Amino acid sequence: MINDILGKLVADKYRIESLVSESESADIYLGRHEVLDTPVTVKILPLASAVDGRWVTRFVDQARAASALSHPNILNVTDFGTDAKGISYAVFEEAKGKTLGSFIADEPQIDEKRSLNIARQIAAAVAAAHAKKIIHGGLAPQFIYVDDSDEVKVYGFGASVLHVAGDADPRYLSPEQCTAFPAADERSDVYSLGVILYEMLSGVVPYDGATAAGILAKQNAEPPPLLSAFRRDLHADIEPIVLTAIAADPERRYPNMAACADALELLSGSAKAQVKAAAGDAPQRNIWQTAFIVLAGISLLAVSLIYLTSVKKTDPTTQLVADAGSLPVQPIGPATGAQEESLAKLPAMTDAEIMAATMTQTPDMVPGGDGYNAWANGGAPPAGAPLNQGIPPVGYVPPGGQYYTVDPNGSQFMPPDSGVILVPVPANTNTAVKPTPTPKTPGANTAVQPTPVPNATPKPMATPPPKGDKPATTQPQKDKTPTTGKPAKNGKPGDPE
Repeated sequence: MINDILGKLVADKYRIESLVSESESADIYLGRHEVLDTPVTVKILPLASAVDGRWVTRFVDQARAASALSHPNILNVTDFGTDAKGISYAVFEEAKGKTLGSFIADEPQIDEKRSLNIARQIAAAVAAAHAKKIIHGGLAPQFIYVDDSDEVKVYGFGASVLHVAGDADPRYLSPEQCTAFPAADERSDVYSLGVILYEMLSGVVPYDGATAAGILAKQNAEPPPLLSAFRRDLHADIEPIVLTAIAADPERRYPNMAACADALELLSGSAKAQVKAAAGDAPQRNIWQTAFIVLAGISLLAVSLIYLTSVKKTDPTTQLVADAGSLPVQPIGPATGAQEESLAKLPAMTDAEIMAATMTQTPDMVPGGDGYNAWANGGAPPAGAPLNQGIPPVGYVPPGGQYYTVDPNGSQFMPPDSGVILVPVPANTNTAVKPTPTPKTPGANTAVQPTPVPNATPKPMATPPPKGDKPATTQPQKDKTPTTGKPAKNGKPGDPE
């Protein structure tokens, strides 16, 4: 197919000019865009693989994934598809220079500075692809172009779906890829970059073999030879970086390509500084130049001090003038705590004392109370009045009815030591009907009760005597003569005998 396609058009616009490389998964050609008249790089799926629809699908998927990338160190995809002739293709920008494999073959041990420069560009390109969640999975010198100015272009991203043991170079595959291919992740690409850097510096790969199984056996058997065994002019920190990148255990490698790129960038800076110091490029100053710089600094400082003290001096007696309309800010009663302390030392007061202290008596107010209700007569309550009621007490009803004096010996409702009972007036009537007591024969200590008049207006409530005092009894008057003691006749007093 190679001879059949040379000089032909692909997709009716890309003319194939020369072969760059060939493999089971893809052949690389240099070509030209017939319409734009610009050089291009064309990757074509071999005819033997194109008969399998699965390979065609994987080829197109790889081109589609690579077309999402755009980076100065990535050979960007400009077109892809399958033309009317059944040729599956992917078109890249022009690949200048030659592959890194050819570069290493021409110069077995590349200069340290140049090797680090190439490795940093490869790491930047792969890190950009990882940021898009695209793994290369088969990074090797054949997928890296280097031009005469050492500018790097990496291609083949997304090719992990096509890498098989017979297609990918097993010398650059990580141990996990050789064990369970194609189980590749970011750390797999880190391993491949470490092997490429190791080969650029030493001229050989750390593990050589023809098959993935043979490479895996060597990876598990022994560590790779140290770079110091090949050359003595390397930076002291370059070997730890390479050995970390090609560690057999993925957990011991750099976690991602960005971390590896940072380490290479830091190493490149320190290597440049080391070379510069060794070459003696640092400027040297003699003693007269140093003395002149010191004298100039002292003179400048002196002039600054003179300017600040003479031209920009200030009058030390000048004071700020207070605002005439301002008022002094000073607390009237400083918070000394004396008042709070004196209040805290006061003895506890009862409810009655608190009421007596808080009630304000005016000259025109008279003490209230009628002996029973402390809130009666509209005056101020005396000391000791209950505090759990309103002013006047809520729901207070003045007493009504009449006072009656009954015989304590003859009433079963009165205690022996009292003869007074308070009869309230019913709330739903205007008059009160009082029962008529049965008159009894007056005794020596018995009070005679008057017969109440029915339907009479109740008399005003009288003040009852203190509890425990018996009411005064009225003794019936007997008509006696002053001398004889006989009763008078006809209602007149008898004559003295």
